[in-house]
Amino acid sequence: MARVVYQGELKLGKYLRATLPLPAGGLQGKIRLKATFCYASPTDPQDAVAYTRAGLEIVFRPSGKKVKEGKANAVTKGFFDMKKYATEEERRSDMGKWETVLHGNKSMYGSSLDNPVFDIHYNAREAGGPTTSAEKIRYALIITVEAPKHADLYNDILRAYAKMLVPIQPKVTLPVRV
Repeated sequence: MARVVYQGELKLGKYLRATLPLPAGGLQGKIRLKATFCYASPTDPQDAVAYTRAGLEIVFRPSGKKVKEGKANAVTKGFFDMKKYATEEERRSDMGKWETVLHGNKSMYGSSLDNPVFDIHYNAREAGGPTTSAEKIRYALIITVEAPKHADLYNDILRAYAKMLVPIQPKVTLPVRV
């Protein structure tokens, strides 16, 4: 199992591309991919229906660089079980874009992944309507890859992305009682 954490700030109307790091030779067999997005949203306390002022639209692209002829973007695949052409009401009731924590997991074959990415777009609203001015929001994205047929997944990913990834060092030590 390998886990990657992205964190930072998102600007209104901007896109963020979060690459899923894979070992140099790719992955073999069936894998499970999990992703959790958490972000801090300003709120409109006077508006119970449109309480959060920030929302994310997230697209998973299993082949982030493969673009079919005549298309502008790589093929997308649902990850958070939201319908592609859902109404605003359906989005809110079905893990909608205005929820501040999104979690999903999918099983797939490792061979179907070629430079996979999550494309994240930050939307904002004020008093339930669109706005063109909004503050940056803080976010965290945790991606977990489980690949039973890949014995040394964590270290292989760390070697492949040695200049970009660093192991997380705990800041607090907890005593373990036996």
